[in-house]
Amino acid sequence: MLEKTQYSQGKKRFKNNTFSSQEWSAPTMVSPNEIESLIASMQLVGRTIKGLRIIGLSYFHTKDWIEEHAYNSLPEDMPEEKKQEYSNFDRISESLEFIRYVHIDEPFLIKFTDENTFEIDTPQAPGYRISMNCLPWDIQGSTNNIDVSILFAPVLNQKIIEVEITKKSINTAPMFFCPFDENNSTREIVKRIVLWLENGIGICINGWIDYCEVACIDRNKQVLPILFSELKKAFQNLI
Repeated sequence: MLEKTQYSQGKKRFKNNTFSSQEWSAPTMVSPNEIESLIASMQLVGRTIKGLRIIGLSYFHTKDWIEEHAYNSLPEDMPEEKKQEYSNFDRISESLEFIRYVHIDEPFLIKFTDENTFEIDTPQAPGYRISMNCLPWDIQGSTNNIDVSILFAPVLNQKIIEVEITKKSINTAPMFFCPFDENNSTREIVKRIVLWLENGIGICINGWIDYCEVACIDRNKQVLPILFSELKKAFQNLI
């Protein structure tokens, strides 16, 4: 586990406008105080969301995963042949519910109406990389398979009214699940960051191993649903 801020040597020289973690100038931080201070300095409260992007793959939205979710959603007593048929991508019910969530390993970008861009990633739990206006809005990453402006449509044109940073104490490293030392000592980390919006929806961001999870949640911290009929419109380069 990273124990202190790791500063980047990146100069924002993105060859062919392609994302490189080495060229991203954002530091990787684990200190809750440093994360809180940096976010406070960005003055996110009061800004209105204009657009959203991921620049790489959402592992939650591959064809195999979508079909597996559809298969597991069918009645257990349905004949196997029918379950296979109705979980085929082209036969999935348009009323089947999925969730407004992405599982990524490249940054999540939020553009505001003032044209500033907030960039965030969690490259290795519990570290956060956060910046403003360091990545070109049109920067490219690995294969992009989902349009998050459709997936996260309820947050568009909404104003941020609160930034909630939840902390917790842990005694095992999040990456390897082993104790920090023989004394079973604890450390405080940032568990999640939520950008709460005026319509009651939150954009929840947290790290999991070496991935970043971003979701639209309600005030009960429940992830919002999306029907397959709407989700289909968001697919890009389905793999």
